[in-house]
Amino acid sequence: MRTFKIERIQNVEITDEKYQIPKDFDANRHFAGSWGVVIEGEEQLVSLKFRKEIARLIEETIWHPSQHFERQPDGSLVMTLKVYSTYELTTWIMGWGQKVEVLAPESLRKEIHQTAEDMVKLYKKKPEV
Repeated sequence: MRTFKIERIQNVEITDEKYQIPKDFDANRHFAGSWGVVIEGEEQLVSLKFRKEIARLIEETIWHPSQHFERQPDGSLVMTLKVYSTYELTTWIMGWGQKVEVLAPESLRKEIHQTAEDMVKLYKKKPEV
C-alpha cells in the first residue's frame, strides 16, 4: 500500500494495466489509527493533557474517531486516542504550545521535549540572515 500526495503528481498516463481493489480491503480500518495520511510503526495509546483554558475547544471537536475525553478536577482535559505516532501528530501537538502536555507514551513525551529544547536553543541566538 502506498499513499501519494496529489499535488506531487506531475503527469498521468493511461495504460492497459488493470487494478482491482482487494475485496477484503477496508479503507476505514486501514486508516483507523492515522492522524493524517501517514501510517508507520504501530498504533499507540496517546494521552494528552490540555489546560483548562482550551479544554472546551478541544472537547467540542472531533479530532480522531478513537478519541476519549476525561475532565479533571482542575478543569483541564485529558484526551486519549489510539493512533500512529507520526510527525503529523507531533506537529499538531506542538501547535498547542504550553497548553498541552504529553502524558504517554514516554517516547512521544521525550520527542516533544527534545524539540522544545532545540527550539529554545534556536531562539536564544541571533538570527542569521
